[in-house]
Amino acid sequence: MKNIDSDINEFNKIDAQSKLEQAKQYICQENQDFNKFMISCKMSALQGNAHSQYIMGIFYEDGIEGLEKYFQVEIEADEKFYNMENSKKAMEFYEKSAKQGYKPAQYTLGSMYFNGVDIEKDYEKAFYWFKNSKTEFACFYMGYMYEKGLSVEQDYTRAIKWYEKSANMGNSNAAYNLGVMYKMGQGTDIDDEKSVQWYETAAEKDNENALCNLAMMYRFGEGVEVDYKKSREYYKRAATLGNEVAMYQLGYIYNQGIGVDVDYEKARIWYEKAAILGCSDAQCNLGYLYQEGLGIEKNYKEAIKWYKKAIEQNESIAKSNLAEMYIFGHGVEVNPKKALSLYEEALNDAREKGDEDEISIVLFNIAEMYERGYGMEIDLEKAIKLYEESASYGLEEAQERLDDLIKPQLV
Repeated sequence: MKNIDSDINEFNKIDAQSKLEQAKQYICQENQDFNKFMISCKMSALQGNAHSQYIMGIFYEDGIEGLEKYFQVEIEADEKFYNMENSKKAMEFYEKSAKQGYKPAQYTLGSMYFNGVDIEKDYEKAFYWFKNSKTEFACFYMGYMYEKGLSVEQDYTRAIKWYEKSANMGNSNAAYNLGVMYKMGQGTDIDDEKSVQWYETAAEKDNENALCNLAMMYRFGEGVEVDYKKSREYYKRAATLGNEVAMYQLGYIYNQGIGVDVDYEKARIWYEKAAILGCSDAQCNLGYLYQEGLGIEKNYKEAIKWYKKAIEQNESIAKSNLAEMYIFGHGVEVNPKKALSLYEEALNDAREKGDEDEISIVLFNIAEMYERGYGMEIDLEKAIKLYEESASYGLEEAQERLDDLIKPQLV
């Protein structure tokens, strides 16, 4: 009897595999027949074929679109096959496949529990399936869960181990995270050279974040010799991938002349690209170029437009710059009250961030309003107090203004 059962099981396996091969032909051949594909694939899945079960899971999770992505073909199917997504059925097929040890299904199941896709998040179950799968992305998530302490005790050393497994299988995000961990000394000694090596591995696959970090390390000579040309090249690669931080940094490089001649026109071009994508620093700096007419004709309306966009994202320097325009009526009516309000907001922002340089500059600007009486009564006592606080943060200009105000009173 055991031999008969064994023979039947073996026949089912062979038959199920045969039906799967038929199903692939039906969907990938020139004369596609989606009806026959579904019949063969589902029968194979019901006979216990793990690969077919996984494919049926894809169908019930993401529908026709999911199958098109998996098989890399365009699919023509009857209307009845559309809108058949059913997360419960998808889970059932993925679980059947995963319990048979099919690695892609185990990873998919883990990611569904990790992200809470149509089910409640469950990091423990996610961890279990990722650990069983050990595929490239599963290893990445294992590293991430150890790094962040999700369902397990935070352990940077184990995070590095799993990230390395994933990176060695070609995962650029794992390589990038390794670069960060060696840079920060998480689970290891700080090692800028290893950090650069892992960033370079990730950069080979056009990982935007790795390209940006590499650019920064070549700019400041961390783990490598300073090389402004390489820094710009990495930023440009990231920028061409749509990275707004890289675009902003290129603008800043040309704005400040870091390793190149100052070129306000190029700075404006890169700032504008980043600003359109929503980078508040770029919006603020672009506004300043328009305000001062650097690399472009002076245009207060454009300056105000970009300052306001940056302020919507709580960019404090933009608040200070716009305040100045209200003081002098550049593109707006003179409004000292509005200017003072903007300066005070910028000061509060700077204090919250603990940015001493910015604190000192905003204090200086407010002091100047009271000293010169911009739209208010002159109040030298208040101005002196603000200049003193500004000077305490090391702003030499504030100390010079204090000397001019106090010395005459001592004579």
